[in-house]
Formats: sequence, C-alpha cells, structure tokens
Amino acid sequence: MRIFGLILLVLSLIVILLYISTPKEALIDSFEGPLTKETVDFGAAEGSSVKVSADTQNKVCGEQSLKIEYNLDPSGYMWVARGYNLDVKGADKWLVAPEDIPWKSYNAVSLMMHGSGQGAVVAFDIKDNLGEIWRYVLDDDTKGWKEVICLFKDFFPRKDWQPDNAERNEIIDFPIKSFQFEPRLAGKGQFSFDCIKVLKAK
Repeated sequence: MRIFGLILLVLSLIVILLYISTPKEALIDSFEGPLTKETVDFGAAEGSSVKVSADTQNKVCGEQSLKIEYNLDPSGYMWVARGYNLDVKGADKWLVAPEDIPWKSYNAVSLMMHGSGQGAVVAFDIKDNLGEIWRYVLDDDTKGWKEVICLFKDFFPRKDWQPDNAERNEIIDFPIKSFQFEPRLAGKGQFSFDCIKVLKAK
C-alpha cells in the first residue's frame, strides 16, 4: 500500500509540474497570409451569401484579421471555417497542429471579435476529434474590438445538425480539429475576427 501511495504521489506531482510548465495561452490562428477559397472553408445556402477577406485596417494579432461580410436569408445558413479535416484542405493553416496542443492543460478558447454593437448573433462552433460539433454563442454587444473567452464547459453540442460520421457522445473529445463562425440573424452585416487562442482562464 505504501508503494502504491508513493506512485500516486509521484504521478500527481508530474501532472502538476506539467500544468505549471505549460504556457498560460497558445495562439492557434491569427489569419495571416491569403484568405481565399483555398485557405478558408466557407459557403452559404441558396439565397444567402458570404464573403471573406483579409482586413488589414482592423487587426489585433499580426498584419490582418479575418473579415466576414454576409447577407443571410431568414431560412438560410452559412459557415466560415478554419482547421483540419475540412472540405477545403488548404484551410489547415493553424500555427500549431491540433495534436501538438496540450488541450488538457487549457479550459477555454478565446478570440477577438470586431463588431458594430447592433445586437447581432454569431455562432462559434468547434469540431472535436470524433467529428461532433460544439457551439458557443457570440453576442455583438460592443462597437469595435472585444475579447471573448469561451470556456469549454460552456459549449453545448449542436442539436440542429451534426455530421453523419460524428460520434455524438456529448463529450468534447480532444484534440479539437477545426472552428467556424456562423451568423445567425437574418440580414446584412460584417464582422472581423482575430487571435484565436487556447488558454487557462479563471
């Protein structure tokens, strides 16, 4: 029993040391380089439209941010995604590969959002290792830039749609493989996003 207790103590110390030594945050994507159909997976249902471009005027990390301009039909949908295992293979432009991120050391994803403060809503989705999509709702309640910290515990599995090959176990299975933005309220609008990070949030 003493040996077993000692082993548990050593393992606990190793876990604590690994946690302490992990940086408090890690930048995943700052949308540098060309933002085109070859590097961003985006599209819209018939009757709706979405355009992506590099915003060099409004930026926080690096030389540019991701600008989304859209016109959403009341019955339509759209998406703007970056990451791995997407239809657009060139969208895998993360600064760190998913398998190289110590996900268990972090409890949140953060992002910078540039809005108009007009009350629009944007869904921020992440897709886990088994294909299940998780959602966090972003509110456009600030004119200009704001940081949004999305705790993993506050994401919820999408109920309206999941990929056919997703394992819907309602557990976030790390590593996360991609993220996407989806404006939710009908009408015209635009947003810019920057500085997608994982972090240790309080």
